[in-house]
Amino acid sequence: MSVEDKVYTGSGGKVYFDGEELFYVQKSELKVTPKRENFDLVGELDEYSKLVGLSGKGSVEVIKTNAFVYRRFVEEMKKGKDPTFTYIGEVTNAATNETQTAIANECKIDGDLDIMSFEPKKIMNDAISFTFPPTKMEFEE
Repeated sequence: MSVEDKVYTGSGGKVYFDGEELFYVQKSELKVTPKRENFDLVGELDEYSKLVGLSGKGSVEVIKTNAFVYRRFVEEMKKGKDPTFTYIGEVTNAATNETQTAIANECKIDGDLDIMSFEPKKIMNDAISFTFPPTKMEFEE
């Protein structure tokens, strides 16, 4: 197998939101960031760091086709609830037919919900940013 065949491309990606596939995805990211605390020891020049926490962030950008996600979120927030959802991202390598899947559970909206904005002769896009607890992540091969 050539090196090129081992490389994944975004063209083989899909995103599922609470089990429903999102169509017209333009971009998607899912990241885990370690939180560290630095410390020094007397008599040593080295600086040390210890893992003290994790944070998870993600985003999905799509061409707008409907507002089903926002409608649900706004209705729940109007009732004082903090809505959660499950994000499933998968990417398939067309040359090898291998798929990598990451599942982020208990996702919460982080940032604005762009309910409506438009310009003449422009395609409408949506972007949803969210946070999630990395300890609730799952991976499938």
